[in-house]
Amino acid sequence: MTTTTTSTNAISALGAGSGIDVKSLANNLVEAERGPRKDVIDKKIAKSEASISGYAAIKSALDGLKTSLEDIKDQSDFASIYVRNSQDASVVITATSTASAGSHSITVTELAKAQRRLSTGFERSSTPLHGGAGFSLSLSVNGGAANNISIEAGKDTPGGVVAAINAANLGVKAQLINTGESTNPYKIMVTGQTGELNGFTLSASIDPFSTPTNLADPNSGNLFERSLQSASNAVVNVDGLALTPSTNQLTDLIPGVTIDLYAKTTGAASVDLIRDTSDTKAKLAAVVKAYNDANTILSTVSDPKSKVGTYGGSLAGNSVVASVRSQIREMLFKDTDTPSGSLKNLRDLGVSIDKSGVMTLDQTQLDTALSSHFEDAVTMLSGNTENLSAFSTQPAGAVGSAFRSISALISSTGTLNAQSENLTKRIAEYKEELIKLEDRMTQLLARYNQQFGAMESIVGQSKSLQTSLKSTFEGMMASYTKG
Repeated sequence: MTTTTTSTNAISALGAGSGIDVKSLANNLVEAERGPRKDVIDKKIAKSEASISGYAAIKSALDGLKTSLEDIKDQSDFASIYVRNSQDASVVITATSTASAGSHSITVTELAKAQRRLSTGFERSSTPLHGGAGFSLSLSVNGGAANNISIEAGKDTPGGVVAAINAANLGVKAQLINTGESTNPYKIMVTGQTGELNGFTLSASIDPFSTPTNLADPNSGNLFERSLQSASNAVVNVDGLALTPSTNQLTDLIPGVTIDLYAKTTGAASVDLIRDTSDTKAKLAAVVKAYNDANTILSTVSDPKSKVGTYGGSLAGNSVVASVRSQIREMLFKDTDTPSGSLKNLRDLGVSIDKSGVMTLDQTQLDTALSSHFEDAVTMLSGNTENLSAFSTQPAGAVGSAFRSISALISSTGTLNAQSENLTKRIAEYKEELIKLEDRMTQLLARYNQQFGAMESIVGQSKSLQTSLKSTFEGMMASYTKG
């Protein structure tokens, strides 16, 4: 092919051929065949890439809708009770999402106390209490059977006693304290649990004939000689109900509320649980906005007249767009799997779609529903669930179910991702077609050059013969003329 092309060029350069630029002619003929085919493939690639951008825009918008749903799908997302407490230094109130608005009165006359006993003092934390020999402690709670706590040999020190008591896990805790006194500052404090039924007795049991000890009275085992505090119950009045709890924490005495007692009150503490629905309204408004944003994207990608770059009109006439729009509308407006009272779906809270397809929120209807049926609204929306995954099959309320559905739609195995993957495969196939087209055009160009080279050789030979004959005839004519 190279020899033919070279000879063709040489013939053309010498003017011995046809005089036609056969090289340009060959290139033009090939381009005339390549151009339309390449243009068709390039357009297919461009359309597929635009469609992928369209699907990506839809997924991004739906991910925003998913996030807005996630913010209001759990029962705890509605924890909108705030507390007004007249004596918050004495009583601390913690309200959960299940608490109801209302006013309460709490009087604390006594706190629940734990028994505390203190040992004699020792010079160091490592002072031997029994000459390095082991001994045992006897512990009885509320007059019950005594339990022995063994102090191993070599560990008969204040620190060793503390460790042994705590390791026994018998309902009392020990700690080593440094009183700062000039002599024997180290002492062991033992504390039981709060409540009058948790009083205890604790004494050392030592063989009186063993090695002399550093205890206060080896024969009586009076190691913990001093009582600092006796065990007792709290004395509390909540909304007129007199109570003597054994702890300083009351749970669900008021539904959804934890009461922690820290000090005696001065008279009665006034506690108001006030419902704040502003957060719930803001979260529902965010869902409405996210839906409208997603709907706008769906309209943009399906509008053939859209001027939006990259993805505008990229999915015009695509049935997937209509399917997605139908799915997100259905998932948000179908009846909940946890209806409560008169509330069955988002429409009952004032959410609706207008004639132009835009979602709106009727604030008046929402205010009425939340002020009169807040607990029902929480149940309807969240199913009173917490942290359910997108794969759970448990009833999850209107929002929880919608969150589950939209998660499936935009997941790696969902429709949108499948469409994008199919288009990516098509683009790879189209690019392979371009490679094959270029191979065919290269072969076609070589064939044209070969054919035109042969033609130019024939024309050159014909011209040479013509010149030779002309010369011969002219010679003959000259001889004839002279004669």
